[in-house]
Amino acid sequence: MHFTNRQHLKRKSQLNYKRGYYPKDNEDLFVWFAVLLLIVSGFLLSLSFAPYNARFFAYVSFIPLFFIITRSSSYKKVFLLGLLFGFIFFFFHLWWLYFLMVPVTKATKILLYLGITILLGYLALYVAIFSLLTKFFGLLWAPLIWALLEFLRTKSEIGFPWALLGASQTPYTPLIQIASIFGVYGLSSWVILVNLLFYYLLIKKRRLLYLISILLVFFVPLGYGILRVKKNTFAFKVALVQPNVHPNEKGDRASRERLTEELIYLIKKAIKEQPKLIILPETATLVDITKDQELARRFQSLADENGVYIFSGTPIYERYSNVYYNGAVLLEPKFYPRSDSNYELISVEFSKIYRKIRLVPFSERIPFIDKIPFMRYLETVDMGSCSPGHEYTIFELEDTLPVNKFAALICFESIFPDLARNFVIRGAQFLVNITNDGWFGNTPGPYEHCELAILRAVENGVPLLRCANNGITLIADPYGRILKKTTLFSMKVLTGEVPQPLKTTIYRQYGDFFIVGAACLAMIGLIVNIIIKIKKKPKRF
Repeated sequence: MHFTNRQHLKRKSQLNYKRGYYPKDNEDLFVWFAVLLLIVSGFLLSLSFAPYNARFFAYVSFIPLFFIITRSSSYKKVFLLGLLFGFIFFFFHLWWLYFLMVPVTKATKILLYLGITILLGYLALYVAIFSLLTKFFGLLWAPLIWALLEFLRTKSEIGFPWALLGASQTPYTPLIQIASIFGVYGLSSWVILVNLLFYYLLIKKRRLLYLISILLVFFVPLGYGILRVKKNTFAFKVALVQPNVHPNEKGDRASRERLTEELIYLIKKAIKEQPKLIILPETATLVDITKDQELARRFQSLADENGVYIFSGTPIYERYSNVYYNGAVLLEPKFYPRSDSNYELISVEFSKIYRKIRLVPFSERIPFIDKIPFMRYLETVDMGSCSPGHEYTIFELEDTLPVNKFAALICFESIFPDLARNFVIRGAQFLVNITNDGWFGNTPGPYEHCELAILRAVENGVPLLRCANNGITLIADPYGRILKKTTLFSMKVLTGEVPQPLKTTIYRQYGDFFIVGAACLAMIGLIVNIIIKIKKKPKRF
């Protein structure tokens, strides 16, 4: 009887090993090996994003995590090791957040550091949940699960869709064209699929099959992208002004006057290139131009005298409700008769004003401050004072232009796929992203932010004009190709032609249908999994 038990235990141990479950004696060694693998792979994954040129790491960085998901017998360990992988990746990807050049009080700075650490843990939690769900459903579900979790990460007031996996592929123009069908989430799902096939290539016996599958997975979207990308036709000339104002300038009266004169000098410099539209960056006017009539008249005079549209970011203060907005306005040339002696006295009115809809959590607005009373204690004099806008404003240029309608994405808004699409389906023929990336300093932040924005052009088939206070300012076509761009921290006027948009894209027409399909499949998979587990459960008599 004793001999039979030993045989039984040996047989059970052999079966567990084949399934990837290790004996208790080797479990500690397995965990430490897993930790080391995940630290290395999390770091390598961070190198697959801008400004680094090691994008290929995105194709293999999840292999150690897949190894752990399949080889570990414990859901708890899978969850914790997934959390570790996520934290390491997001730490190395977003470390620069700790060094933001934000002039705040000491109390706010402490809250900022604490908030960034919590943010890294929050983002890592999605990777832990991904590991747990992949363990439950099976590895084949990994691409869909990752896409669903990325989609969920964009939602609510704490939505933070930075580091979406598909953004690692932005420089590869032919490959990213699948975003015009499935959006950035589909592109992220494709990256996970590539990782999965490489994992199977390493561990499975039928290597030729998986090698052929990898080649197909690469060459099908590559072929689609090569066939899709065409030459551009152009609509009109644009000038983007990059004033390069240091973010730590306090904004006293003397500084504002000096910076305003520099800005007007750059506008006049841009006018010499005879553009139809001049774009200024986020909060370029420093003061609310809708209330400062003296400043508004100076801008309006430049527009009138030269027949040019001037689009600018501006802070907006509504006195009657005592609220602040991060906004943007368009000054249209009026062509008043020069014989009108009252021309200089005309009050400048703005027919359309855009108020930023998606605010940066904690920086511009404390999340859920209207719903959770406790959150009000986190609001300080230099943090969380803005209010969100609600209107999808479409600005219009003269009707004679082949492309004359556009929308603004202010700073952080450029990383939200659904927001950009909502503007385009409301009539925007090109997107204008105004931002002030000087807060990031000379770190990977501005490069990451820039590449995230470019994917909005591909998804919707419209050009993107990006105007940054300190750089990177650029013109991108509807395929995500950068036609012209500036460097960081340089005073520059970038002029170029605005490409015409494409007629439509599948993503523009149907939105996140890929996510809806993935969610439906996940529900079916959940039901099937539960039924299988119930059937396998031994019956009691």
